[in-house]
Amino acid sequence: MGTEDGHRHDAVVGVDGSEHALHAVGWAATEAQLRGLTLRIVHAAPRPADPGATRSVPEILARAFTVARRAAPDVGVSTARSLQDPAASLLDAAGDAALLVVGMGGGDSAGGPLVGSVALDVSGRAPCPVAVVRGGPVPPRGPVLVGVDTFGEDGLHRDDAALSVAFADARRHGGRVIVLHARFVTGPRSPGDEQAADVAVRDRLRGELRPWTVRFPEVPVQVSVVHGNPAESLLRAAEGCRLVVLGTHGDGAYPRDLFGSTSREVLRRSPVTVLVVNPDTVVAAPDEHVRSTRLDHPHDRSVLF
Repeated sequence: MGTEDGHRHDAVVGVDGSEHALHAVGWAATEAQLRGLTLRIVHAAPRPADPGATRSVPEILARAFTVARRAAPDVGVSTARSLQDPAASLLDAAGDAALLVVGMGGGDSAGGPLVGSVALDVSGRAPCPVAVVRGGPVPPRGPVLVGVDTFGEDGLHRDDAALSVAFADARRHGGRVIVLHARFVTGPRSPGDEQAADVAVRDRLRGELRPWTVRFPEVPVQVSVVHGNPAESLLRAAEGCRLVVLGTHGDGAYPRDLFGSTSREVLRRSPVTVLVVNPDTVVAAPDEHVRSTRLDHPHDRSVLF
């Protein structure tokens, strides 16, 4: 819960009775324990539960509470019910939260009100990062993949928050970061020209990443410059990763205008959990309210460019 010193102490997770949502509860409880947060479980629906439904709202919340307790016994857990629209309710709950979590199935499935459309509606609009949790197994110490956009005059200014979140997460979990930039190659060019262009982009990335490699010296970093469609490149690279971190445009009149086609496609098809970060997100300083699980390793300080 928000405090006078500006710290955010809650993780919020939305539930709807689906298995996807329960998987998200377990993920959220584990993450809350790592971060030293409490957990709020929220069920949102504009109307009272259908009397003919398999489970009532109290049953849904009770089951989610049990899942959270089993995943992280030391985390303080509370439950709440809202009659607002699911997206509006979750955004309201995220107003003073450190993290918002929703579940999502694979492909285009739509198993419940928190699946698919709501995940897209809340992602990028919340003042905190939004984790869209997928159900598949992931390597516990797999890398964090973060995609960076094309460069502007201010460098990676649009990706600053996403990079900070990615590096902090890798430090917390004892993993590494893969920074990926996908280039579209247009027109006939020689292999030598392409290689030189790749080296130039990679060199510029090294410079732009310096604030994060200095701030997180124990986090190994791999910089990858690839050719092709950014969404397909990110999806290929996500295989074997623990987490994908995406930034948003941060503007637009409608929720889905916050996403370009790349972000929408990755969010819809990612095989692993996606953490969506609004560019205005304020990221806590390293080790602030964080319990690191990193194990000392002789390669912890390597930077793999």
